[in-house]
Amino acid sequence: MKLLTSLLTIAASTAALSSTVHAESGADGNAVAGYDLKNRSGFRSDADARIPFWPIGWQRPKVKTGVETSVPVVEAPAIQLQANHFTVSSILLGHPALATINGRSFEEGEMLPVIYGEQRLKVIVRSIRDGGVWLAYEGQLTFVPMRRPELGNRPAQQKAEAVEFAIRIAPTQK
Repeated sequence: MKLLTSLLTIAASTAALSSTVHAESGADGNAVAGYDLKNRSGFRSDADARIPFWPIGWQRPKVKTGVETSVPVVEAPAIQLQANHFTVSSILLGHPALATINGRSFEEGEMLPVIYGEQRLKVIVRSIRDGGVWLAYEGQLTFVPMRRPELGNRPAQQKAEAVEFAIRIAPTQK
């Protein structure tokens, strides 16, 4: 009995499928034309639009483009920092890591008070590693190796004066 019911169910579904196929074909037996897409969806955005996956408030870096080509041109900083402008005398690797630069302690992310001629520069301690410090200035990275001063005759300690601490760099003559 179950076998007969199964065979009848299969026969009925086959008949329904064949009637659907015949309904889609035309009177002369040819197939009806397929679906015609009228509007294709798409996504366009402006070149200056905010990228949706970036955190809110972040903006694209400012890039100047050349006149002849469309290749972006990034201006190099006018001032090139040299490793000899700074003296790293000690490094403490811990949490937080500390480095003594020109007699003052700084940790990663702190800004050095650098004065170039009359201009204040934003030099940041990017990372402190064993043997040196990476400093960042306007996209330029400079590695300053640790120098250990030779022990010798030290002058007597003088009385400390209240003076603003700054690292002064003399402009180079071109």
